[in-house]
Amino acid sequence: MRRIIIATVAAVFAAGTVACGLGPAETAPRPTDQPAGQVYVLNLHGTEEGRADRRPANLVLSEFSTVRGVTWTRWGPRNATGTGELSGTWCLPRCQERPYTATITLGGVKKVKGRSYFTTFSVDGDFTKPAETADTLTGTLPTP
Repeated sequence: MRRIIIATVAAVFAAGTVACGLGPAETAPRPTDQPAGQVYVLNLHGTEEGRADRRPANLVLSEFSTVRGVTWTRWGPRNATGTGELSGTWCLPRCQERPYTATITLGGVKKVKGRSYFTTFSVDGDFTKPAETADTLTGTLPTP
């Protein structure tokens, strides 16, 4: 009798977990799978190879510009916007000691190796802009 009760309880539990999407009918996602809506940026800050990152506090935009201490106010499926401290080779020496407060916008989402990545950036703020803004305040971000 005890075996019948245990078997019945196990069957009811299994049916309930499958119905809730928690049982064997559902497989665990592979680590390389990307949850719907997640977008990354290839971040070269602190690494030459880069890493898939979301809402990074520090981000290399180009060989000429880096932002630090970024607070992201939006990180969506089409674009991201944040505010941080901008410095770079184009504004030396003045911005090295006192980086510019800037608004950073990422966009141009493309799927690469099964993940969505931002591929473009633009920067704006109340500071003197360089004569050439390409690759300094606007440009293309690397992807894997």
